[in-house]
Amino acid sequence: MLAIFREPDGAGIEMSRIGTDELRAWLFKRLKPLAGKRYAMQISMALPGVAKVLGVPLPKLREIAGEANRHHKLEPIDWVKYLSVVIPGHGREEIIAGAVGLGKRADTLDDLFGERAGGWARELDNWETTDQLAQTVGWWVLGDISRIGYLEAWAVRGETVWKKRLGVAATVVLNHGGRSHPNETFRVVRHVMTSEEQTLIKAAGWAIREVRDLEAVERFLAWWAPRCRKTLLTEASKKLPEESRARLKELV
Repeated sequence: MLAIFREPDGAGIEMSRIGTDELRAWLFKRLKPLAGKRYAMQISMALPGVAKVLGVPLPKLREIAGEANRHHKLEPIDWVKYLSVVIPGHGREEIIAGAVGLGKRADTLDDLFGERAGGWARELDNWETTDQLAQTVGWWVLGDISRIGYLEAWAVRGETVWKKRLGVAATVVLNHGGRSHPNETFRVVRHVMTSEEQTLIKAAGWAIREVRDLEAVERFLAWWAPRCRKTLLTEASKKLPEESRARLKELV
């Protein structure tokens, strides 16, 4: 059964400079009319474990987060404070709006953000909010690639499967937009290569597929081919040439 959202106090307030509570109210005022019961049910079926869903599509959440940034001239720390409040509440739309609102500007934050994100990760309960937050975390790592150690630690010692997935999925951003960080990606992904958890198998396959250095991908997978699940090997090798995939199958 889906949880029912209650409208935060002050939802009708329009302000040019707002605090966390006011930002929640401002966002909720725009989210509520877009809520769809049918879409909420679809989301709840697609995301086993999701706690609270309004039923607002992702493109609309991006639009609203962008509007919030423009209207209120929000700084990255404003979104960090907001996420610290909404993530423990497990509201899908609130979390995604915050992750998208912060987005690329996370690369301006200091190392304390890693400690905060590690705490938030313990509260995550589904792949969608995890992956949206992972994109933001990935931008933070790009601000200082030595922060890859945070992702590796989460992949190794994450208290939940979602915290481990956060670490793995965050590497995807490292290999987008012409960027290439295969070694850093493999450093994190290696820790879940023998996992039996489907959500980690999918995340690892996704992260490896995004690595642009295909020779490096084949070398990495050649070592893991006899050790990892066949489903992971298949997913991770999809972008490799046919002859490379054939060589990997011989190693299984």
